[in-house]
Amino acid sequence: MKKYILLFIPIIFYAPSLFTYYEGIDSHWIYVMKIVVNLFTVSICLGLILKVTTLHNVMNWLIAASFVIYFIVLYQQTIFNQFYFDRVEFNPENLSFLFNSVNVIPLRGIIEVIQNSPNAIFQIVGNLIMLTPFAFCMMYFKWAKKMKSAIIYSFFISLFIETIQFIQHVLGLLFNIGFGRSTDMDDIILNTLGAVGGIGCYYIWTKIEKMFHHGGVKKMYRKTNKDF
Repeated sequence: MKKYILLFIPIIFYAPSLFTYYEGIDSHWIYVMKIVVNLFTVSICLGLILKVTTLHNVMNWLIAASFVIYFIVLYQQTIFNQFYFDRVEFNPENLSFLFNSVNVIPLRGIIEVIQNSPNAIFQIVGNLIMLTPFAFCMMYFKWAKKMKSAIIYSFFISLFIETIQFIQHVLGLLFNIGFGRSTDMDDIILNTLGAVGGIGCYYIWTKIEKMFHHGGVKKMYRKTNKDF
């Protein structure tokens, strides 16, 4: 049960926002409600993840705490709900913008971003590494038993994020509720490739861990001294 102490991290993260109200954005109760909803969502997700996580040693705790912080940042950057209800109205004329903002053609978005923005590499790298820590932790904590399962889970996590962003985009464009995020097939591709990188990092980690565990570093040191 001690592992659930980690759920205090999102509380510490969101608590200051409850006492920082910006006049003119929303009525106070709506602002508080948004913070509470996001805190509740993050806490439930992390609670379910911690339920299937076993922490044996200090390193496990450090990686689990790092994952919790990473998960909060991931949520903030991809799903965080920012709904505004002061200008709600139906705008069917924005329907055409909705379809134009969704890319379901693989690689098209990447090519367009590279052509139109000199800083595109940062956006691409950001999408590429977005699920790398998630995939690493899937393998490290045995949430996924096999590499194939971790890749499949990562794909569906990315698909879920894009689906939520699409729903937010619909609400933003058609009903003026909050703001929308673009939905792009390329994001799913990059996220999944990044997950493969996270799995690779896990296998490198296990090699290093075994090397230290079996005294591999000392053996290498002795061998190097003999060579000289």
